[in-house]
Amino acid sequence: MDTTLVIFNQLLQMYIIMMFGFVLVRFNYLNMEGSQQLAQVVTKFIIPIVIVMSFQKDYDSSQLYLLFKTFIGTLAIILSRIALAHTLLRNRSKIDRYAAVFSNNGFMGIPIVLELLGYEGIFYLSVYIVTSTVFQYTYGKWMLSEGREVITLLSILSNPASLGAFIGLGLYLSRISLPTILYNSLDTIGSLSSPLGMILLGGYLARSKVKDIFLRKANYWTVAVRLIISPIIGIFLLWVLPITHPSVLLILAITNATPTAVNTAIFSQLYGGDYEYGARLIVLASLLSIVTIPLMISLSSAFFL
Repeated sequence: MDTTLVIFNQLLQMYIIMMFGFVLVRFNYLNMEGSQQLAQVVTKFIIPIVIVMSFQKDYDSSQLYLLFKTFIGTLAIILSRIALAHTLLRNRSKIDRYAAVFSNNGFMGIPIVLELLGYEGIFYLSVYIVTSTVFQYTYGKWMLSEGREVITLLSILSNPASLGAFIGLGLYLSRISLPTILYNSLDTIGSLSSPLGMILLGGYLARSKVKDIFLRKANYWTVAVRLIISPIIGIFLLWVLPITHPSVLLILAITNATPTAVNTAIFSQLYGGDYEYGARLIVLASLLSIVTIPLMISLSSAFFL
C-alpha cells in the first residue's frame, strides 16, 4: 500500500479515537484531573517504554552511524524551526513560537512510524524524540518562563525520554535481550501511547470553544508556520544533507510534518502563559494535519526519490 495512503488511514483511525476522548470529556466521564494524570502516565512512563523497546534488536555497528545521521537531520530541523519562529512570529506571543517549534512526535509520530516500520523505525525516531525533549526542557522552558527557569545538566539528562534512551541504548550495546514475557508485557504497554494521546487531544477539543479555535484568523498563521512553512524548509534541508537511507528519510519527513506538541499547553500552564490558547493551537494543528501530513510526505518523496 502507498505510504501516503497508510499515513492517511492511520490518521483517520487516530481522529476517531480523538472523538472518543471528546465524548468522554463532554459527558463528564473524564475530568481535568484525570486528563492530567493520563498525560503524566504517557509522558513519564509509556513513551520511555516505547523508546526502550525500540532498542531491543540485534546489535549492528552500522546502525550507530545511521543514528548519528538521524541526529544531524534532527538538529537541522529543530534549529531551522527556532529561526523561523523568531523571524515569522517575532511579533506574536511566546506560546505561538513554542507551538511552531515543537511537534507532537510522542502522540502522533510514534503510532505512524510503528504502523509503517515497526520498532525498527522507532529505533531512529527515538533520536528525534530525545533531542526534541531536551530542547523542550531547556530552550522551551526558558522561553515560556521568560528566563526564570534555569537550564541545568540534570534537566537535560533526567527527562523521561532521555532516561528511556539511555536504558535502551545500554541494553542494545550490552546485547541484552529482555525475557519474552517482559518484552510482550512492555510491548502491550507501549501500544497504549497512541490511543491515550488521542483521547487527551479529544479532551482539549471538548474543553475549547469552537469559535475560538476556527474563527480567529491569528491562529491560522501560527499553524501554517508549523504545518506548511517549517516542513517545506525541513524537506529542503534533508535534501541537501548527506542522508540517503530510506527509512531514516521517511522518519525525519514524518517528524518534520507532525502538528503542534501537546506540551504547548502543558508547559504553558506550568511556566507561565495562556494554557487555553496553547490548547486551541494544538487542536487546530492536529485537525488540519490530516490534510497536511500526507501532502508533506508526498512532497518529501518527490524530493528524496
